[in-house]
This record gives sequence, C-alpha cells and structure tokens, in this order.
Amino acid sequence: MGVRVVTLRYQESVQGFVEEALTRATAGREVLEVREHFFVYGNVPHLTLVLFLGDAREMPRRRDGPDPGDELPEERKALYRTLRTWRNERARADGVPSYVIARNVQLAEICRRLPRSLAELKEVEGIGEATCEKYGRDLLARIPPAAPEADASTEKTEA
Repeated sequence: MGVRVVTLRYQESVQGFVEEALTRATAGREVLEVREHFFVYGNVPHLTLVLFLGDAREMPRRRDGPDPGDELPEERKALYRTLRTWRNERARADGVPSYVIARNVQLAEICRRLPRSLAELKEVEGIGEATCEKYGRDLLARIPPAAPEADASTEKTEA
C-alpha cells in the first residue's frame, strides 16, 4: 500500500479544482481510502487529499466488451490504431490513465466523423473544452486530410 498527499487549489477560471494532479497521483493504482481536508490560504480555497493506494499490480485491467474499433470500416481501422497508439504514449508521458485523454469509444467515433476542427472534435460525446485545449491539436494532426474525390461526391451539381 502507498500513501500520497495531493493538494488542489481552487481555480477561478474553471470554477473548481483542477484534477490533473489527482489523476497523476492515482494513475494505475486502486484508491483504497481518501481523507480530505478543506482550507483557505491567502483567500483561495484548497483541498488536500490523503490517498491510500493499493499496489499497481493488484488492479486488474478491465475490459467492458468488444473493442469499438472492430466495428469500424476497414479503411478507418488503421487510423483507429494510430490514434490509440498516440493516446497511450501520451498518457504514459503525462502520467495519466489513457481514458483521461480519450476512451476507445471516443477514438472510434473520431474515426467515423473525421473532425477537421476543435469545434467538430467537441461534438464527439465526452470530448470537452479541457480535452480539446490539451490534446485537440495533436489529435487532429493525426487525422489524414479527406480524399478529394470523397469531397467532390458529396457536392450536388446542377445542370
């Protein structure tokens, strides 16, 4: 068992506590118990959490069913694998669980929609402002440009 102490400072810009430090502290570990202490320092609210964590190898990997990428058309499966690889590497580098960046179901939906902007990316359920701000541009950079003939086939021509 491990113990970690994390102090979160209230952020006026998000009207709450940013959970990034908490996510990093618990990455890959089971939270057995939490003790919290709220205090104000310098007129700013703070929340200190004492986390009692299980050993990382005690936590089994969870599979909730089939991989959402299996349902994609063949031509989109390579993109799905690319996005998963990027997400997993980024999560390791950031010290967060991969689902913090994007769940597999969200990556599959991105492969279906092929968003071209942050606004279009935010239309994917579960992808919000914070995800777009931190990971959106990197994610969009991995989506190949649309094939010209695909764009032309969607346009209506009148004779």
